[in-house]
Amino acid sequence: MTTTTPARGLPALPATALPPERPPLAWRPVLTVAAALAVVLGFFSARYGYFGDEYYFLSAGARPAAGYADQPPMLPLLAAALQHLAPGNLVVLRLPATLLTAAGLVVAALIAAELGGRRRAQVLAAVATAASPYLLATGHLLATSTVDPFCWAVALLLLARWLRLEAHPEARGAATRDRLLLGLGVVVGVALFDKVLIPVLLAAVAVGIWVAGPRRLLGRPMLWAGLALAAASTVPTLVWQAHHGWPQLRMGSVVAGESSLFGNRWEFLPRALYYAGVLPGAVLVVVGLWALLRSERMRPWRPLGLAVVLVTLVLLAAGGRPYYLSGLYALVLAAGAVGVDVVPARPWDRWWRWTLRPAAVALGAVLAMAWVLPVGPSSWRAPTEFETMGQVGWSDFTAGVARAWQGLPPEQRAHTVVMAYSYWYAAALEHEGPAHGLPTPVYSTHRGFGYFDVPPGSDDALLVGDVTWASRFCARLTPLPKTPASPVEPVNSGVPLALCTPRAPWAQAWPSLRNLA
Repeated sequence: MTTTTPARGLPALPATALPPERPPLAWRPVLTVAAALAVVLGFFSARYGYFGDEYYFLSAGARPAAGYADQPPMLPLLAAALQHLAPGNLVVLRLPATLLTAAGLVVAALIAAELGGRRRAQVLAAVATAASPYLLATGHLLATSTVDPFCWAVALLLLARWLRLEAHPEARGAATRDRLLLGLGVVVGVALFDKVLIPVLLAAVAVGIWVAGPRRLLGRPMLWAGLALAAASTVPTLVWQAHHGWPQLRMGSVVAGESSLFGNRWEFLPRALYYAGVLPGAVLVVVGLWALLRSERMRPWRPLGLAVVLVTLVLLAAGGRPYYLSGLYALVLAAGAVGVDVVPARPWDRWWRWTLRPAAVALGAVLAMAWVLPVGPSSWRAPTEFETMGQVGWSDFTAGVARAWQGLPPEQRAHTVVMAYSYWYAAALEHEGPAHGLPTPVYSTHRGFGYFDVPPGSDDALLVGDVTWASRFCARLTPLPKTPASPVEPVNSGVPLALCTPRAPWAQAWPSLRNLA
């Protein structure tokens, strides 16, 4: 059998194991699936109401900055622009999420093509990505966790293509390949403008390249030029962080402390598999990872398989959330769609191969949509589903706070501000409050709000929620009746209220009252 001489760091491979020319792209069926998904997500975007984070993006975006205490500036600035374009329109606000989620399945199909997958594999990768419960659940919400997976997927597509061209005996010239690496830098820069997570992927890919090759990738000038471009894009945000004491550095421990919202470490992998999809997502993830790590046919992309393992281990050890792995779904689902043809056939594997039949795939997609999209009354979902509970009850909550504030004597109201314990409460009250007669701005010491506005002088504050510092800072603390309670609105029903007279001017105490957790 003939062999080809590989780049340094990549062992010689049989010619039959080298990737073929990229198969023709199945644009028509893939774009049809993408368009159908976009229509479905666009339709459901108008359901229920604003999610708590979306309220926050609107409040943050109304205070434009190069950075925020808990995140880079992309989503707040985008939310502000969309709100200016179409005030109060949820479909428009969530349009970027809709388009990126639909585009993400096209990226998965392109990765399948780069891995040698033909029409069937490309369509299977697209449908499996479209049926991911997590991508569906966030695809109709404006969230950092919608933008970030798309950026990861595009970065992995560029790397997969570079590795294919590098390993192919008739690959294009180095200059053509290396333009992909410059594009990688641009994608990383966009990702960093949204969320500071993609460096974990880059570090894992670097280790995978060092172990499995081709190591020459790490020395390509265009790679470092692209990464330098990405790093330069973060300078304004870094300056903001430095000027405000680097609050985002403390967010890692805050996120780890909130991990119970998404299960404990023993649930990390099962939840990540579920988020990828049950039929056929989980099966394709397992097959795809096996193919990337073990199949000689997919040997050129082994460093990406190693990167998947390393990212998973790092996030598991660091107390990350299972959905942080969603940026890997396009790669492993595509690898699974291609890899089913290279997994050795055994009599006992019939139990999973049936999940890849068209009828089973279609059934899985329909069930996933029915399970996670806002179908039916919100009361069905809000008590147990995080995405739904964060979208309901805000009007009743705001009305309850407004009644308490308006119940104060007029002369006292003139010197009383509204102070919420959480950034969700503060942002929702700031957005919904004017219609109920509440004053703005609304104040909070929590997350980004702690770096926004400071109450004037020594004004009293109507405290909304269990404000942890109230007992030590308020000279007088008067409990008030709670907001209305509802069994189907667990986030914002029955919220305690109190009236606080501060011991000192707010500006004097504010830095010590800020809290990220």
